[in-house]
Amino acid sequence: MRRTLTIISILLILGANCKKRNNPPHTPRVPAGPLTGRIDSLYIFKTMTTDPNNDSLSYRFDWGDGDTSDWSPWVASGDSVSMSHSWTQIGTYYVKAQAKDINGLTSDWSDGRRITIWGGWTKTFGGPEWDGSYSIQKTADGGYIITGSTYSFGAGWYDVYLIKTDARGNLQWQKTFGGQQGDEGYSVQQTSDGGYIITGLTYSLGAGGSDVYLIKTDAQGNLQWQKTFGGSDDDYGYSVQKTADGGYIITGLTYSFGIGESDVYLIKTDAQGNLQWQKTFGSFFEDGGHSVQQTSDGGYIIAGYTELFGPEERDVYLIKTDALGNEQWIGIFGDSLFNDIGYSIQQTSDSGYIIAGYTRSYGAGRNDIYLIKTDAQGILQWQKTFGGSDEDYGYSVEKTSDGGYIIAGATYSLGAGGSDVYLIKTDATGNPQWEKTFGGSLYDYGFSLQQTADGGYIITGITYSFGAGEADVYLIKTDASGNSLNSFPISYPNSKKIIKKP
Repeated sequence: MRRTLTIISILLILGANCKKRNNPPHTPRVPAGPLTGRIDSLYIFKTMTTDPNNDSLSYRFDWGDGDTSDWSPWVASGDSVSMSHSWTQIGTYYVKAQAKDINGLTSDWSDGRRITIWGGWTKTFGGPEWDGSYSIQKTADGGYIITGSTYSFGAGWYDVYLIKTDARGNLQWQKTFGGQQGDEGYSVQQTSDGGYIITGLTYSLGAGGSDVYLIKTDAQGNLQWQKTFGGSDDDYGYSVQKTADGGYIITGLTYSFGIGESDVYLIKTDAQGNLQWQKTFGSFFEDGGHSVQQTSDGGYIIAGYTELFGPEERDVYLIKTDALGNEQWIGIFGDSLFNDIGYSIQQTSDSGYIIAGYTRSYGAGRNDIYLIKTDAQGILQWQKTFGGSDEDYGYSVEKTSDGGYIIAGATYSLGAGGSDVYLIKTDATGNPQWEKTFGGSLYDYGFSLQQTADGGYIITGITYSFGAGEADVYLIKTDASGNSLNSFPISYPNSKKIIKKP
């Protein structure tokens, strides 16, 4: 009998030990963590499970990108563990977790938690007052140069604001230019010596009222020279481009010269900003130029607006000149009973032109984004409108590497707040492929954009929703599908609707 009991006891002990050795941890819970993120940012994921034998546990995570974490420190059965990871490529990944007990037995992998990593980011720049930007360009070092105006910094009421960032949008330096009165920057380009050329307006310098303001800096944003152009009345510079001979071409509007209340103003300078010639174009009423490019034949193309058919009845105005600024032909688009304005122009690969602006004549809302394609002689090939039932504006258009077009502007019809940055991608014939909005609960505007080397887009403008002050410079980087991330909104009770870009 005693022998039988001894055998039974031994068998029970062996059975208990076998049971303990043969029970790995339960499968961990699906990791808890964010659904979206951006490249090169850390994101935390948490999981837990229990062990049948109440053994201590260690965990590891499979991040879905070919990387698996090290095993965590030991924790008690039922305690959670958190780890962080960053992804270097955009895409969708599935994060899984596995546990092991103190005896080395491992669980099955958990089901995956999906996270989509976007290539975009957003930044704001400025101080406690009003700051905004109107123009951006990629720089040779892979970063960005931005110009606008600032009430937070500088010498006067508001000053030209120049901001240089690296490829991630991190501030490298910022500069201001101007005097005691109001000065603004509307257009910037990098120059062949690595410096920058800016045009805008100045009330602090010049001959009277406001004058066209031309500023040249070195690669660090230090002033090399500045020039003004204009007469005794108000004159504005809205667009500057380098020319093939090393000089610069500027367009804007002038109340000092011409035959009407205001005229399109075209200025050509040499490499030192010295005036070579200037021209005006327009009707007996108000006309203005917003965008200029040198064309493949050495001449110039200008987009703006004209009141040729009567006061306060504006149409998109397209002007082609020869290399000396002499008019070769004009194109007018829109319905003369309503306001239609062109803000941005580029020559296309077929030697025609693409123009973006806004229209009250066509479309679904009070204003719609207006996209116009012409042939090389300015003859309309097609036109498209985009937007909703309220006001929508197109301020910048660029050709894209796939032969289509990308438009940046502002929408009061769509998005999260009063107005949002509006980004529209089309195919080669202007048919929409996708559209995105960016912003918060207040007013946000996109005034300038370029396609980036990775196929995405960089946009600058003004935000009342985010940042340090009443309004800040807004910088948005998206991936090729227009995806980006925004910060949490900050509300300012004194914010107001912006005066739209002229």
